[in-house]
Amino acid sequence: MRADSTALSTRDTVENFLARLAAGDVDGVAALFAERVDWDVPGAVEVPWLGIRATRAEVADYFTTHPTYVTKEEFVVERTLVDGAEAAVSGRFRSRVIRNGAVMESWFVLQLTVLDSEITRYRFYEDSLAVARAWATTTTGADGRAQEAHSGTTD
Repeated sequence: MRADSTALSTRDTVENFLARLAAGDVDGVAALFAERVDWDVPGAVEVPWLGIRATRAEVADYFTTHPTYVTKEEFVVERTLVDGAEAAVSGRFRSRVIRNGAVMESWFVLQLTVLDSEITRYRFYEDSLAVARAWATTTTGADGRAQEAHSGTTD
């Protein structure tokens, strides 16, 4: 019985997180994290929103500052899998870097650990090379638009 109730609590927390994220509810998103969190979005150190965070306040800062760097054009969750306290969310996204107009597209997997209805571990895996290229883009193509960086997310 405990495993089922843990999985339900994990699923509820993850679904709540995704709903608050979609609504742009930064305070609500941050409130779902434990005070101490094991967070990593791996990638190039020159990309300001990537890296390690360790506290709820740092998580709130991430969700506050990330939209100052990129504009979300599409974020699609395709599947959520839950096993006890662990969850994996897979999907795809398309965003535009504000400073240069470069588009980045990638598949993603988000791994979360939920304990006592709080997110204690967060890993976001994406095409970090495409993200770094989009961030570093300073040139435009023949059509005057910024180059695109993607990992084959188009069908």
